[in-house]
Amino acid sequence: MRFYLKVNSFSSFGTLIQLVFLITMYWYSDSLSAQELLAPVRNQYIAENYYQISSAYAGIGECWQFRATGLEQWVNVPNSPGTQQLTLNGRIADRSGVGINLFNDKNGNTSHKGVQISYAHHLVISESNKQYLSLGLSYRYLQFAINTTNLTQSNLVPIPVVPESVSIGHSNFDISVLYRVEDFYASLNAVNLFRRTVLLYNNTEPISTQHLYLHMGYVFKSYRYDMEYEPNILAQTYTSDMRTIVDLNLKVRKKIDKRDYLWGGFSYRSLGDQNFKPLSISPMLGIKKKKFYIAYAYELNLNESLDFSTSDGTHLLTLGFDFICRDSKCGCTY
Repeated sequence: MRFYLKVNSFSSFGTLIQLVFLITMYWYSDSLSAQELLAPVRNQYIAENYYQISSAYAGIGECWQFRATGLEQWVNVPNSPGTQQLTLNGRIADRSGVGINLFNDKNGNTSHKGVQISYAHHLVISESNKQYLSLGLSYRYLQFAINTTNLTQSNLVPIPVVPESVSIGHSNFDISVLYRVEDFYASLNAVNLFRRTVLLYNNTEPISTQHLYLHMGYVFKSYRYDMEYEPNILAQTYTSDMRTIVDLNLKVRKKIDKRDYLWGGFSYRSLGDQNFKPLSISPMLGIKKKKFYIAYAYELNLNESLDFSTSDGTHLLTLGFDFICRDSKCGCTY
């Protein structure tokens, strides 16, 4: 979403440089997706929470799953981007599940927050080879805001004028399809099915904010079944300009007992529409013990923002809790 800031004065030239930097990062950083009217997708989903990128996962698993995620980018830069998410999903019948995702994303003077409510139904294609098909539907409401009341006058540089503050609400729907057979899985997700009807400033803003996810992977198990190796890939495409972001991920799990395990891995992000130009790499660690879960990731940027991020980087922390665990009569929700 394109926008301009009205500036009335600056206390120093340094403040001007800081503002220009933040605006530049808003336009060009792959992580700042407020203009797409959806929750930002970094590597939160890798922390045992694929529901964050596909509503078709709602209700898969023995327990209700609660996850709280906090992500802070470039923590040494004032007003740097930050995202917080709370997700909850679980099974309400042998073949059905529901979920909710609350998110808050802020970058300088821009912010968007919202809620997503999901329903998923799981079908059996063949129990003999554990072949299942899951369908998900989500409704999402998002509030996008720009606040420029804290900016003051300057004669250093002219900036086009807009209202001092803007806030709009937007509703939309997502659909998801998940296919599983044995230890292979693939999901296709269409986000923002409908075109938006409200433009903030002018007719140059894209009407379509549709976003497509393709996520697939395979779980390789050791002979003794105490180790699991899970390579997976996520491709995100913005249909308005065909930008594509590709994540290559690898997770390794070491089982402690039936439900407890340790895991480690990494995520490598690149620009698929720019000859897979590297963006970031993230080492990750996590542990599941009883009904509690914790994971941490550190992201190192590999693009032009490297000089601003190497000192403190980007940090991701996920805390989780599983509850109301019960068996299902259908293998489609295992």
